[in-house]
Amino acid sequence: MLQAAQARAAAAGDVGWLVSVDSTVVRAHQHAAGPGKGAVTRDSDVPEAA
Repeated sequence: MLQAAQARAAAAGDVGWLVSVDSTVVRAHQHAAGPGKGAVTRDSDVPEAA
């Protein structure tokens, strides 16, 4: 159904086939992954929802 709708719209000139591709790669620092070995944690002061 999608292909048929696209074909009809393309034949009528109603489709702009502009495509944008972003190949950006973002790497996080190794310490950005969260607490690691030996991290100190504590219980939250916020009561849990029921």
